[in-house]
Amino acid sequence: MIGTAKKPFDEILAALKGFQKIGMVGCDGCAKVCLTGGSDEVAALAQELKTQGKEIVFEASPERTCNMAKAKPVLDPLKDKIQASDALLVLGCGGAVQIARYVTETLGLTLPVKTGLNSVGHMDTTVPGQIAIEQCQECGDCILNDTGGICPVTKCAKGLLNGPCGGSEDGKCEVDPARDCAWVLIYNRMVALGEVDNLKKFVGAKDYSKAAKPRTLYIKEGRVA
Repeated sequence: MIGTAKKPFDEILAALKGFQKIGMVGCDGCAKVCLTGGSDEVAALAQELKTQGKEIVFEASPERTCNMAKAKPVLDPLKDKIQASDALLVLGCGGAVQIARYVTETLGLTLPVKTGLNSVGHMDTTVPGQIAIEQCQECGDCILNDTGGICPVTKCAKGLLNGPCGGSEDGKCEVDPARDCAWVLIYNRMVALGEVDNLKKFVGAKDYSKAAKPRTLYIKEGRVA
């Protein structure tokens, strides 16, 4: 999922300065899991904004606002309410914000689309409802087959591809001693799998051109460009 964190309320108010009538768009997907933008969070923030004199024109929370097929059927019927709004405030990831903007454009409307959240990366929930950890950089050149399913590009503070740095000590990271060294985790995993000899293979520099953004995925072709 895409991890999100709430912006400070003062920052949200600053973004909405000069806009009185606000349309609220949440996301009952990732943002709901993060407790930042589901229907309940939209309703709570709407109440806070009302105390600051804002008029809430509507509240809507598509199942996944970053997905056009999910967002458009919810937002299209709200065209008149969107048109009556001075601005939209989206509680979703950056992708959700941009899809919401795109939907307004397909409706022939032009109005500011603001965000109430910060996107903090591709996250995997490890403790449901409590902890999500960034485990993937979406680099487009995955090496998990060679590292026991543990990504050194993300989990190693230095992104090293061929074993730990000289600063690793007692299984901990030089950069953050509270963190396990990614390469110790990888080594122990490969030992458990009986694949430790695979670590003797030198891994060349990553092809970071595959991470050049913005990327386009042609779904039916399986092609990235």
